[in-house]
Amino acid sequence: MLQTEREGDVLVWTLDRPKAKNALNAALVEQLSRAIDAAAADATVRAAILTGAHGVFASGGDLHELRDKSSARDAAELTDAGERICRRLGELPFPVIAALTGHAIGGGAELAVACDMRIAEPSARICFKQARMAVTTAWGSLPRLVALVGPSGAARVLFTSQEIAAPDARAMGLVDWVADPDACVVTAQAWCADICAGSRDAIAEMKTMLRAANAPLYANARAFERDAFIRTWSSGNHAEAIAAYFERRPPRWR
Repeated sequence: MLQTEREGDVLVWTLDRPKAKNALNAALVEQLSRAIDAAAADATVRAAILTGAHGVFASGGDLHELRDKSSARDAAELTDAGERICRRLGELPFPVIAALTGHAIGGGAELAVACDMRIAEPSARICFKQARMAVTTAWGSLPRLVALVGPSGAARVLFTSQEIAAPDARAMGLVDWVADPDACVVTAQAWCADICAGSRDAIAEMKTMLRAANAPLYANARAFERDAFIRTWSSGNHAEAIAAYFERRPPRWR
């Protein structure tokens, strides 16, 4: 499910669940968490690329697996596991580039913004679909979004659940570059080559400083986000959204 390749000093992590559009189930989340921990302990890694196979980045949480996980305890486990992955990506001593080979939806969008940079295929879309599923973001994404696109930009993507096309995402700062068709990973590899030409220690220090600049906002927002996700995930409206998804109908909000 998670393919790991080593190209010189660069790691390439590929989400690979073709039948589920790279949906993030528990096993894939665990594999990614272990891969990040292993990379953190490897002093020879200079950069990493996180991408998706089969023309999609990640389609969010696997609703088939999550359908019956509706309790507050389930919600706490979900938010803590995902937040740890996203936080650990930021704590790695080298840059991580998200190569958006296709749509990044819900949790996939949260995973993308946790990376240091984002390069997108022209056909890629980013969608924070959480409001349509009657939940909030869960993985520490609110302060990251505000840092990337400002308060009003964050409000737009969170409140409307719009699918933001790659060119629009670049214009608003949600992605850093729109690659030529079928050249997303190649472009990310070229950026990694530039990163590897610099000092690993200096880049690690600069990444720490960038993280520190957002630390006060993150510390204040995380507790609120965690509590809000637990409340909304275990709510009747979220249960209705799940039922509507599987019954292929609009939700009837209570």
